[in-house]
Amino acid sequence: MGTQESEAESLPLPALDVGRGLDMEEWELHRTAHAVKAMAHPLRLRLLCLIGRGEVSVQELTNRVDQTSQSNVSQHLAHMLERGVLGNRKRGNQVLYRIRDRRVLSLMVAMRSVFCHESH
Repeated sequence: MGTQESEAESLPLPALDVGRGLDMEEWELHRTAHAVKAMAHPLRLRLLCLIGRGEVSVQELTNRVDQTSQSNVSQHLAHMLERGVLGNRKRGNQVLYRIRDRRVLSLMVAMRSVFCHESH
């Protein structure tokens, strides 16, 4: 088993700027909006449905998603990775992706009945 990225409890955002008048509640709202914006694409939602079941490789995701290329899947994964929604680790020559923030996983569980159709 390869080395695993350290687990994160929250999504990355700039430090809380008290000088701008953002209190902790406002900051949490901004952080949540940041995560939702990173997921706001039909293919990204589909990928999150698949990744929500456990770690998945790019190849497995590409095989499970209809009518798209591995390059396109990789670009969407990179978008979510850069914004802290996903984490990854290497296993041999594969990169495995997982949902990084537990709140995103909870959100995906709540949205599963609406967005995540089990037919794929």
